[in-house]
Amino acid sequence: MSEIGGGDDDGKEVGGSGQESGNETESASSAETSSSVEDSGTLEGTGPVEGIGARGEGGPTGPTETGGGRGIENVSVSPREITTQSHEVPHGKSQILETPASLEQAQKDVESYHQQSIEQILALNGKYMSEEDRARVAGGSDKPRAIESDPNRGRNGGYLLYKGRSSIEVSAMDQQQMERTTKHETNHFASKNREMLVPEPDKKGYTVYQTVGTRSSSWFHSDETGENYNFTTKGRGLNEGLTTLYTNQQLTELSKEKGEAAERQQIYAHATELCSQLEDIVGQDTLKEAYYGGNLQALKEKVDALAGEKGYEALQDCLDRTLSKDPAERVEAMKEAQNILAKMYEKGETKA
Repeated sequence: MSEIGGGDDDGKEVGGSGQESGNETESASSAETSSSVEDSGTLEGTGPVEGIGARGEGGPTGPTETGGGRGIENVSVSPREITTQSHEVPHGKSQILETPASLEQAQKDVESYHQQSIEQILALNGKYMSEEDRARVAGGSDKPRAIESDPNRGRNGGYLLYKGRSSIEVSAMDQQQMERTTKHETNHFASKNREMLVPEPDKKGYTVYQTVGTRSSSWFHSDETGENYNFTTKGRGLNEGLTTLYTNQQLTELSKEKGEAAERQQIYAHATELCSQLEDIVGQDTLKEAYYGGNLQALKEKVDALAGEKGYEALQDCLDRTLSKDPAERVEAMKEAQNILAKMYEKGETKA
């Protein structure tokens, strides 16, 4: 058994952001496959992948779980001209937004936004991290890169853990979108990353247990076929809600206009709103210690103390379901979560 901080092995976790348009969430729930990924413009590896949508980050295709890819070492990026194009904007109107003249320029922009985000995250949240994690975050992602924007890809950004290396991918779009996407993915990188590998020689493979922020995943990797099976995950709704909440807060720190523009996009609106309410009850320190520091037990105990036995488990399930493709399920999950939060409010706990 081995434990690797910061992510390692063949598994990969891509955390991103989904978009909700009005009451219609465009981020789908995860679907598991074991097919090979052969797209040089995407993050690749042999572990589960959570993709993020092509339109304003959340797209109709939503996240997918896949395995058997080649790995990021084989991904190449060549500068190609990107033409100015029309994008959907938060108000539902189409307008021409300024895009980089080339992937080479977009790459410089992404690297700059990534470094800026690291400095801001460490200044605001470094106190919640271990000394080892602060050093990891300060060193930056191994491979932040810009890729050509392609709506058919189904996502605009992603964060990958693969064989001890981290990679952030951002579609070359307008400056505002690239900054927001890079900051979102950098928060995934800065959150608590850990991975445990449990060898299972009798099954000719090993099981991977991975945590990124508040999301926990596991899967079995077959050495014989190179594919992954039995994928499970929980905590994604809480993880994306917190990631979006912190991204929006950090953009607001830079300027009121940037923060308001990010909030108008309604990225993971249901999950983000619930996380904001949860922050009012348990306090920002409790949530940030869980997200950046990995102290999920303290958060669980606090929620259970206020909501009752298995209250955290129920709230976590509701948050996961707010990312469902089914509008009715999203609405029901939101109602159930509001009831849990109302019960917690009644206990008299206020923001720390």
